[in-house]
Amino acid sequence: MRVSQERSREAVGGLTMAAGLLTGLTVVPGLLFQAGMDFTAAYMSMGAMTILASAWLAHRGMPLIATPSVPLAAWLSHVVIISRGCSWQEVMGLSAAVSLVGFALFSFAAGRKALEAVPDCIRSFLATGLGLMLIMQGMVQGRLILASPWSAMMMGNFQDPLAYWSFLGTILGAVLLAGRFSWALGTCFLLTALFTYMEGFWILPPAPVLLPEGMEKVLGQAVLWGSWSDNHLAECFLLGLVLLLTVCSESFCLWQVSCQGERAPGSMLKGLAGFSFVGAFLGCLPLSLSPLSSVGWTAGGRKGRTTCIALGALMILWLLEPLLAELASFPAMTVPLLLLSGVVMIKRQLAKFSPGELALEDFLPGLAGAMLMAMSFNIAAGLGVMLLGRVLLLSAAGRRSELKAAEWVLALLFLLYFMVGYL
Repeated sequence: MRVSQERSREAVGGLTMAAGLLTGLTVVPGLLFQAGMDFTAAYMSMGAMTILASAWLAHRGMPLIATPSVPLAAWLSHVVIISRGCSWQEVMGLSAAVSLVGFALFSFAAGRKALEAVPDCIRSFLATGLGLMLIMQGMVQGRLILASPWSAMMMGNFQDPLAYWSFLGTILGAVLLAGRFSWALGTCFLLTALFTYMEGFWILPPAPVLLPEGMEKVLGQAVLWGSWSDNHLAECFLLGLVLLLTVCSESFCLWQVSCQGERAPGSMLKGLAGFSFVGAFLGCLPLSLSPLSSVGWTAGGRKGRTTCIALGALMILWLLEPLLAELASFPAMTVPLLLLSGVVMIKRQLAKFSPGELALEDFLPGLAGAMLMAMSFNIAAGLGVMLLGRVLLLSAAGRRSELKAAEWVLALLFLLYFMVGYL
């Protein structure tokens, strides 16, 4: 009986994990499409690398999925590519270079310790900021919040069908989560998709299955050094540093939350860096342990079998690109997954600290950076504020001895960067 219950939990966890990852499969290629990449090519390359890297994690017995994260894709697409004028080919080249550096770092104990020098509180607040970015991305995608001419933002209009169904789906998912329903997010997705289909907001494509194709449009397109890099050498260096810190911090945080606070093993981070290096030449953004895959842990998945079940579902979804592209045209069913996954991620981070444990000088920099990340979709700015604020406030509080040499170096780099440019 116990074995059957455990297998049932693993199955529910795997299917829930796959439902949560539907958001990434539609949102990330959509963001890259806005940045100039072909949607089908981005979808196929992301799906292929997600399946390969996650199969490797399942072989190691880890109930986690490795895929490009939505917050990272939003930052790279909106801020680096669209706002700063860097091409997606140059971003892929930078991703390859950063992945190669990460692979080298994680091959040696000294390199792993250098990255662990970033304080746990900074990594926790970075994860909180990523959760807030998921929430903000969901609210923007579902038009629950809109740009306002007289304030920072305003509430969406519920006469808009997308805002209306996004809101109802989120309420339904929250109720199911509060009721400890075993497959809350998956059920929320399916019900919202069914209701919106019945209302005619999206249609079933006549040919919903598409065999892998289109990857030749992005194969080998990574530019290791382009005109943008020549003109923005300092920004390129800081961008690579932030990219490395962000990807590693995402994986560190999710590992700590899902695996009883243990340190992420260097071999796992080294493997993810290797997959990311290969993926950069296939048109895939860097891979990290996905915050969206954490919903499988919430549903009871604890072993590699959870990932295997999720991979089986993902392999089917990977071939349904026309169907998922249609869902992306009216994303009311993916908005609740973004919002509630962000809520779950923040809840787990806050649970690590008891009330009154953090002093003001520890709490304020992390909170300011997390809020800045969510409001600006800018991970680099948030991380810089966290590190600079921590160095400044701990020094003012007479706790300078607690600061590590790596923190001083990183803070100085971000200070110089903010003085000459802004990512």
